[in-house]
Amino acid sequence: MSQKTVSDALHIFYELNSALSDAYWETNDINSKDLFFAMKSMLQDELDELHKLSIQDHIYPYEPINPGVGQLSDKLRDLHPLMGSIVLRPKTYRNLDDLIPNACNLFEI
Repeated sequence: MSQKTVSDALHIFYELNSALSDAYWETNDINSKDLFFAMKSMLQDELDELHKLSIQDHIYPYEPINPGVGQLSDKLRDLHPLMGSIVLRPKTYRNLDDLIPNACNLFEI
């Protein structure tokens, strides 16, 4: 597996943020909404830190900046096997199914 760059991480995180937003709006269960909102908030914290980097830094290997990103990784890993009962729209399910492993791979140092 090749080392992912900051640019790769940003791309995955933007896509994941969009998919989590879709899942949030598509569910009608308050507990699922809370889960998706919490994950989006943790992801946004990491994105906020990455936005502070200059464009020249986007070629460097990605390393998690925000310590809370470890919690996001755990929540994503917990969500992945349960998605069939939580994420009802097929497009959103496919997006999350593709993005969750990619995002979790980024968090492993």
